[in-house]
Amino acid sequence: MDNVIDLGRLWLIVRRNWTFMLALGVIVGGVAFGVSKFVIHPQYSSSAALLVNRKQDGNQAGVQYADQQADVQIINTYKDIITRPIILNTVVNNLTKPHKEQIQAAVPAQYETDAYGKQVQTASAQPAKYKLVAAKYDDTDLTVDSVAKMISISNQPNSQVFSVNVKSGDAKMSKDIANTIAEVFKDKVASIMSVSNVSIVSKAMTNSKPVAPNVKLITLAGFVLGVFAGFAWGFIKEVTDRTVKDLEFLTDELKLTNLGVIRYIGKIRDVKDVVAANDKKNTSHETRTSRWGKRI
Repeated sequence: MDNVIDLGRLWLIVRRNWTFMLALGVIVGGVAFGVSKFVIHPQYSSSAALLVNRKQDGNQAGVQYADQQADVQIINTYKDIITRPIILNTVVNNLTKPHKEQIQAAVPAQYETDAYGKQVQTASAQPAKYKLVAAKYDDTDLTVDSVAKMISISNQPNSQVFSVNVKSGDAKMSKDIANTIAEVFKDKVASIMSVSNVSIVSKAMTNSKPVAPNVKLITLAGFVLGVFAGFAWGFIKEVTDRTVKDLEFLTDELKLTNLGVIRYIGKIRDVKDVVAANDKKNTSHETRTSRWGKRI
């Protein structure tokens, strides 16, 4: 019975304060919308995918399976290396300083064996070709620490593919950082781990749709918070209000015995006012009687 009474009181609080609750919810929701839309800076994310898979020599299934499992396990090591200064220093330098970028690998000389068993050069060696790439960003905007905070690494269980995710306030910057990390890591991992088993599966693309903040979710949360605050205000007001509103308050809350009900009889006038009113009434009656006597 107490539970029913408690629920009834809660419903009564909602009925009495629903307009205030709704108004407060709209106000707080509107403030949350304005803050998330115009105050909080949007964040953009881009991802580059890398594959860990060494080249296999031979067709031994057992060896291939063992190598695949080793590649899966080593991803955790790669994920840790990517966020280290050995990678990020080069990434920051490539983005904030002019640097040479290889556009064509070196080609070794080609030889063939002639009829006399001698090696004859058929094509001369070609040196690697480079181009000078200008700095894309100011070194005050990008540091090793700031880039490390932008990076997150993700991969699916038992998958040889992992993704480098970069989130920043600039969509183009997120793409450039993700692609630069993938390229630098691919080049450096061979010397770090003495194995060349990383290739870039897909490069990062510019994503113009922000991933944060979630304006709809924040607005909804603000509305719900406002409604709840309005309900809490009504609940506190109801609990702290000790005004006698009905008979149940006396019997249930104060534990008093109901001896009867006295109806409202209005304000009782003072005795002097009552006597004066009666005298005035009697005087008026006597005056009227005397007038009627004279006429007769």
